[in-house]
Amino acid sequence: MITIGGDRGAVSLMTLAGNIIILFFSVILMSSGFPALLLILAAGSGVCYNSLFYQNGNNAKTRAAFMTTLFVMLILFIPIYIITWRAGSYGLNELQISEDDFMYYYNTDISINMLHVAVFVSVFSTLGAVIDTALSVTSSVYEVWTHKNSLTEKELTSSGYQVGKEIIGTTVNTLLFAYLGGSILLFSYVQTQQYNLEIILNSRFLFQDVAIMLSGAIACLVTVPVSIKCIIRQIRHIGSEENKSEIL
Repeated sequence: MITIGGDRGAVSLMTLAGNIIILFFSVILMSSGFPALLLILAAGSGVCYNSLFYQNGNNAKTRAAFMTTLFVMLILFIPIYIITWRAGSYGLNELQISEDDFMYYYNTDISINMLHVAVFVSVFSTLGAVIDTALSVTSSVYEVWTHKNSLTEKELTSSGYQVGKEIIGTTVNTLLFAYLGGSILLFSYVQTQQYNLEIILNSRFLFQDVAIMLSGAIACLVTVPVSIKCIIRQIRHIGSEENKSEIL
């Protein structure tokens, strides 16, 4: 990263290290009994701040992307919690419990609320895609405005949606193939054991991965309009500040 990216590559590497440290302490706090639902907001905000401001600086684009990511994370938290709870998809799945390592060497009663952990995993799994989508949209709209600041809000919104259409397909495909690539061995195991379709569709191991993939896709779709609104708000704020300075 440093060889190819230079200073930017070094900053990206430090950002990655910072995010790993945040996740490391999140796991320690969670295992110590700290409420996982509070960790979602605290650790999620930390990862967003570190990924956006440390790597890209404090500007209108990153502020809009930061607000977008937090907002999307908050509005998706409730449906993710309800769906995970009602589906009962939290905890170890059927394949993990049946493994010899868990049967003979590990104690599965770790005194942690597995529902909260599952929600934490689902929300955090969407963060990377949401941050990338939000920053791509806000950066594009901001650059359009800097080169042609006479555009109306409607024209800027149209430009933002055009960018969203360009990147949303790629992002959803990335999430899909990340899930499929990590589940090839699982699908091979299911095929070898010749499970019927009813067992597969009602299995916890399938729902856990599919839920994370769908949550990420929905989060990216919601991110596009929210990020457009946030960056236009930042642009209006910059415009009002410039008008005040001209008057003075």
